[in-house]
Amino acid sequence: MIPPDQEIYQVEQRIADRRHRVEAAARTAGRQALRTLGSPWVLAGAAVLGFIAAGGVRRKQEHGPAVSRETKEKAKGGVLASLLMAGATWLIKAQFGSPVAMAQYFLAKIRKEDHTRPSPLGDRARATTRS
Repeated sequence: MIPPDQEIYQVEQRIADRRHRVEAAARTAGRQALRTLGSPWVLAGAAVLGFIAAGGVRRKQEHGPAVSRETKEKAKGGVLASLLMAGATWLIKAQFGSPVAMAQYFLAKIRKEDHTRPSPLGDRARATTRS
């Protein structure tokens, strides 16, 4: 027979091991879900599914007041601008990691060009700035 203290210790060990395995599995599943949901194909599919669902709901409703052609064209322009901004944001995040990192990259490039740009006064300006 196992002493009670030893048995309690073994049960607590098993519980702790299971808890760690569950936490690790949850972290892994969370990372995988974020990678999958961040995919451009999944985002495009969700947008298409949203348009299809909205179209189906619209057909079931009675027709409301007519919308002018000009309003429809403006709405299409807004949708296009929104999609382009989403694409640009995705591209920035994929390339630089964040908009802040992109800004830092371009600022570093601008600063680097400022130091290498020749002075309009030529060598005389460099001589006076060094002394």
